[in-house]
Amino acid sequence: MRFNWDKILFTLILILSIGLFYCSNLKNNDRIISDVIVSLEPNTSYFISADSIKNLVLKQINSSKDSIALIKIENEIDNNTYVEKSQVFKSVGQQLHVNVRQKDPIARLITKDSSFYLDKNSNFMSLSKLQSVKVPVVFGYNSKTNLDFLTKVSLFIKEDDFLKNNVSQIMVNNNKISLKLRDYRASILIGYNNRLKSKITNLKAFYIRAKEEGDLKNYNMINLQFENQVVAVKK
Repeated sequence: MRFNWDKILFTLILILSIGLFYCSNLKNNDRIISDVIVSLEPNTSYFISADSIKNLVLKQINSSKDSIALIKIENEIDNNTYVEKSQVFKSVGQQLHVNVRQKDPIARLITKDSSFYLDKNSNFMSLSKLQSVKVPVVFGYNSKTNLDFLTKVSLFIKEDDFLKNNVSQIMVNNNKISLKLRDYRASILIGYNNRLKSKITNLKAFYIRAKEEGDLKNYNMINLQFENQVVAVKK
């Protein structure tokens, strides 16, 4: 009987490799977490500090890696008003890594008794002590406001250079929306949630013409609700 020594040697090496990997993995999972590494996105503006995130998971630092419930930590972090989504994972060493994507504010809502941000996903977030954001201020919001429409308009403003540079306020009245431009008194009536893109196109055309003629400051109201036309009322 002839032995295939190559196959036997290969099998032994494979068994040894699996055993070493298993032992190494057990040893790694038994290690005690010594540090929490936090990464915030975007990294150019912070509504919450890395230290605040660390404090949320501080109780895990002295726990073995195998005992840490990652989903539970993520859920705890995601409950923070500034956090859109978090991801927590373990490294090979003794570190716990936390990646946090912050919410993106697109408007600031002011009510009778509070002030807070609206983000691009129609979620609210508290004002931050670390920074303030230059976004349109919303007046007239209440529990009956069409939040999807308000978010749509606010996001449209954020993503359009002309609107972003010129719109300072958003007024809500019975789910009709009006805008205010910086340095001008005129109220720009958007109205209800229809033909938004067309209305903004008409506004831009009117703005350019009126500014060229030098009479933009003479208008009290600019009504964009009518299709293919702008109805402007002077003082």
